[in-house]
Amino acid sequence: MSVKYRLVLRKDMTKGAAADAKLFYAASSSNGMCDLASLCEIIADRSAATAGDVKLVLDGLLFVVKQKLQDGQTIQLGDLGYFQAVLGSKGSPTKKEFTTDLVRRPRVVFRPGKTLLELAKKLKVERMVLDKNEPDSGSGSGGGDRPEIE
Repeated sequence: MSVKYRLVLRKDMTKGAAADAKLFYAASSSNGMCDLASLCEIIADRSAATAGDVKLVLDGLLFVVKQKLQDGQTIQLGDLGYFQAVLGSKGSPTKKEFTTDLVRRPRVVFRPGKTLLELAKKLKVERMVLDKNEPDSGSGSGGGDRPEIE
């Protein structure tokens, strides 16, 4: 299996590019959704647990992850990865002038563990086949399909 991509036309953000310059970028395209119920069934088929048991454990995991994130802890889930609450702020010229109003809303981030990082290195990419009536370029709108900078 491979990760599918489509081409989208976006503004050229490279240094020195003309104001109206555009480039094509790859944007990943999902091949479907695996919801929680399906995930529980798949896990149940590979274990002695029922789908209900798996759902119960995952609900418990969510409860504990929320609790630990609220306590300011990072949660490590073995080779799966880490969950962590992170935040940033606007700058202040002096410590005295810094207030909590400058702190941006915290976010929860997931950092993949060793197994998922190794999987990512092995993933193949494949251009998505579009319908004949569908143009092979985007308008530049839409979220989540920007090139990632690592």
